[in-house]
Amino acid sequence: MIRIGFYTSDVNLSSNLPDISIFTDHDFVDFRLACYGSTLLEGRYYALNGFVSISDISSLIESYLAGNTDLNLSEFSIEAYFGDIKTDYTSLQFSVLYCDRSLDISFPEVWLKENFLTLTPIRRLAPHSFLNVSWYATEKEGIMFRVFCTFINDKGQRDTYQYAHSGNGLIAHINGILTEYVRLDDICDKVAAAKKIDSLTLQSVTVRCGNRSATFLIDPALADIEPFYYLNCFGVPEHLSLSRITTEKVKADRSIASLGKSSQFYDIQTSKTYEVESAQLTSDECLQVEQMLTSPSVRVPFGEYNSIYETDFDALIPILISELTSELSDTDEKPNKIKFTWRYAENTLKVHTPQTPGIFNDKFNPVFS
Repeated sequence: MIRIGFYTSDVNLSSNLPDISIFTDHDFVDFRLACYGSTLLEGRYYALNGFVSISDISSLIESYLAGNTDLNLSEFSIEAYFGDIKTDYTSLQFSVLYCDRSLDISFPEVWLKENFLTLTPIRRLAPHSFLNVSWYATEKEGIMFRVFCTFINDKGQRDTYQYAHSGNGLIAHINGILTEYVRLDDICDKVAAAKKIDSLTLQSVTVRCGNRSATFLIDPALADIEPFYYLNCFGVPEHLSLSRITTEKVKADRSIASLGKSSQFYDIQTSKTYEVESAQLTSDECLQVEQMLTSPSVRVPFGEYNSIYETDFDALIPILISELTSELSDTDEKPNKIKFTWRYAENTLKVHTPQTPGIFNDKFNPVFS
């Protein structure tokens, strides 16, 4: 007899997974924890008073899912059996949603029906950036995704507009994660065409799907600030535009070899780090910063063909946050700021080259060379 004691709901947060208990009348059981054919844990466990405990599978599963945007929702299987020919065998399957924070919710399936996969449903965005949200949709749930926006029209008057961005009249066919990306410039174009106006200034955008809602405030002060992209506590990409002061520091470690009357460097190692001190942070940005500083994957745009508002997370360049000072207070006496140091994951020093497109035409004059 082998029975597995492991309570699972329709979807489980990786941070809240309990230990696995196995009840058996055999001297031992062979155990296997796997995900899509990949074995995470396998071994023989000897029973004590008919009981076997496999502890701390939560950290094991989190390590397996961390940093991979394709695996933040995965199916896992547990197998427990006795003997080489598995004369006594039992198994079970369960779904796990990556979450590296212990949340104060008892029933994640209820919370997921009313929230997008983010801890900051209200935050600031730069004027020409984009918004992206992901959510856990259950089978036969309506997936209409609506956009509500507030703007100042060309007459200086405040106005609103709403439209169905996708999924109008559609339902989800399986339990899974859905994602929507919406560029703010596309919203402006759609509103201008619908309202028949020449220009507008977007002030806020709210997106909704079912009972889920998220609001993005458009802040001109963040214009042209290169964002940091990171995976949040649910493994979903988010970006944060921080008003900041950045100091570049180049360091060279090298030894000197002397031979006769001359010397030269050898064993040369160069590195460049970027020290960042942010401006004042809102309370929601404090929560974003906390996730960014501890995220398994943080990236920045780099290169001629990388826009600073890049929607493809995997196309961005990985960075390492090597040092940080984060002391966030809930008082109103002193604004919250952070300091941290980061470097590119690649060791080769990176430099932004000057871009001068369109200076000359096909009638180039040698005088300007």
